[in-house]
Amino acid sequence: MGDSEIKLISGPTHAGKTTFMSQVASNLVGVKIYIDFEDSQVRALGPGDLQAIEETAAEIRKKETEDGAGRVFYFFDEIQNLQGWENWVDRLHRQGAEIYLTSSRSKLINEFSSRFSGRSKILRLFPFSFREYLQIKGNRIAEPNFLTPSSSDELLCMFFQYFENGGFPDVIKNNDISLSRKYFEEELQKGAAAGYDIQKLKKIAVFLISNMASEYSSDTLKKVSGLESEELVDTYLDYLEDIFLLYRVPKHNNLQESGKEKDIPRKIYSGDTGIFKAVYPGYPDSLGLRFENLVFLELLRREKQVFYFRNKRECDFVTKEKDSQNVSAAIQVSVCFGNPVVREREILGLTEALDEYGLEEGLILTMDEEEIIIADSKDGKKIIMVKSVWKWMLEYRK
Repeated sequence: MGDSEIKLISGPTHAGKTTFMSQVASNLVGVKIYIDFEDSQVRALGPGDLQAIEETAAEIRKKETEDGAGRVFYFFDEIQNLQGWENWVDRLHRQGAEIYLTSSRSKLINEFSSRFSGRSKILRLFPFSFREYLQIKGNRIAEPNFLTPSSSDELLCMFFQYFENGGFPDVIKNNDISLSRKYFEEELQKGAAAGYDIQKLKKIAVFLISNMASEYSSDTLKKVSGLESEELVDTYLDYLEDIFLLYRVPKHNNLQESGKEKDIPRKIYSGDTGIFKAVYPGYPDSLGLRFENLVFLELLRREKQVFYFRNKRECDFVTKEKDSQNVSAAIQVSVCFGNPVVREREILGLTEALDEYGLEEGLILTMDEEEIIIADSKDGKKIIMVKSVWKWMLEYRK
């Protein structure tokens, strides 16, 4: 019986899952078997071929160790492409092998957790964070609270580059936003191969990406795409979410009010901030919405459950800890916080959410403003921390 957990590395294509798995493999001692199930020839493997793989691993182990008892490590890329993979992986693990899997399908996360309950571990990989962006660019990361004015200016410039290009590793390394467009087209082609109408899929994806951080309606998506029914629209949305291209975020204060999950309003967010200009370069830019999308992805990296709040006013994000049922934070995102009208709106929306969930402190993330505000609310005084988003992003270390 394997005494180690089966590891699943989950995230979008081109986010660095294979590279990460290679780094893990380089630190392990034993027999290592790597198979890429994205390869069309490998996808055709049958039961006899899988048995042959096991036999090959056993032979290598026998040659490399005197007693034939060395560890065996399997590394399987894009495991969802192997039909019936669960039973095979289960058998390998019970025989004592250590197993690492990758998948670029979000639906596999729940299936994996359920199938291998108690003996599995999931690592979610996203496009690079700002901290990781600085590392890949070779920058020394100073503590946000100990920055000189010149280093602050330099980091702010780098933040804007990161914000524009997004976090895909090769986009950053090559400073080539056109790669994001290529990735987008690749995923649409996979969707076509899976039976989706590529033009309708593209119309929905482009419309939603160009309206990121906004609510959507099925009726609008029907008109945009030409799909005949809400059910079909939902099927296409499921696919776009399954490949990590889009995320749907529910309105929190409707969760209890609505008896039907499909009736809960939702906002849409993109899987990477750089994809906006790559996919729709001619569309009028909405800096504020992309800025909000950036914060959303950072909250996911921090393993938060993410929602939004709207009653009389709106709060961009309310979050819960990973396994909690209670809202623990409320966050506004503002690119124009210096504008008095915007300032009032953001503070009022945030304090309404703080009152709703019994929180004493809220957060407003800006481009570069910082202060502490003591705000009045119906439940008394609230503390509001105003922080620049790039410093906030550098505060977090996993």
